[in-house]
Amino acid sequence: MLPGTSGLDTTVMRRTFDLIWENWAWEDPWGWDFPMTAMTAARLGMPEKAVDALLMDIQTNTYLPNGHNYQDERLRLYLPGNGGVLAAVAMMCAGWDNSEDENPGFPKNGKWNVRWEGLSKMP
Repeated sequence: MLPGTSGLDTTVMRRTFDLIWENWAWEDPWGWDFPMTAMTAARLGMPEKAVDALLMDIQTNTYLPNGHNYQDERLRLYLPGNGGVLAAVAMMCAGWDNSEDENPGFPKNGKWNVRWEGLSKMP
């Protein structure tokens, strides 16, 4: 999810992402883990996985009608999850430094009609 650096090995990053995607106990993460996963997938050029992460049908990835990111009965409001999903969607729309495609975090399969305004690229 962080900006790339000269020492970043995207091959290792991709293998790590794939390992986590396939093996993580997805019922256990907090609400912010889904947007962080989406931002990582987007930066790796995997927009399908970015969307899949945001739409994963997991309790801690639930948003109540009032917009609150629900974790459990004890924690019905989890603001890091709310902020994370807003940051992820903004990044998926506007992109990041060195991204060139329009809406780089969304699949180019003809199923997405993404409209936004006023967002800036993330570093």
